[in-house]
Amino acid sequence: MKLLQAACLILIYYEMRKETQSLIKPPKLNYGDTVAAIASSWGGAANFPYRFEVGKQRLEEIFGLRVLHTKHALKSAEWIDQNPEARADDLMKAFLDPHTKAIISNIRGDDSLRLIPFIDFNTIKNNPKVVMGYSDTTVTHFMCLKAGLASFMVHLL
Repeated sequence: MKLLQAACLILIYYEMRKETQSLIKPPKLNYGDTVAAIASSWGGAANFPYRFEVGKQRLEEIFGLRVLHTKHALKSAEWIDQNPEARADDLMKAFLDPHTKAIISNIRGDDSLRLIPFIDFNTIKNNPKVVMGYSDTTVTHFMCLKAGLASFMVHLL
């Protein structure tokens, strides 16, 4: 299954590359900016709350960011798996929130492909944010690419 997902992602990437000429560069983050923590792929933050809290604390103390989790970001892995539309809604709301300057994935997984039918690419394009993540968050990076927004492959919260 994972090999099939990887093959699909590669095909999606090459198709989207044709559509994007120059990418929108999101505004840089500043001390005091708000970051939305999201569970786009797996409910690992609920399984490992200590890890989530340590990551949140480091972003707040070291970089001076204000980290808020989206409505469903701390739900159980089972709940996250069963509700791709709610995860996509969290992502869209984070893009629409004028106070949120960045979106970062809590933890990796293998399920972000299921969000695609619920994504509004114009929302992403018209509300550029710093988007950060790694592993399965690559799907979110492809969503940004399709919308014309540059994003950043980095380690997770």
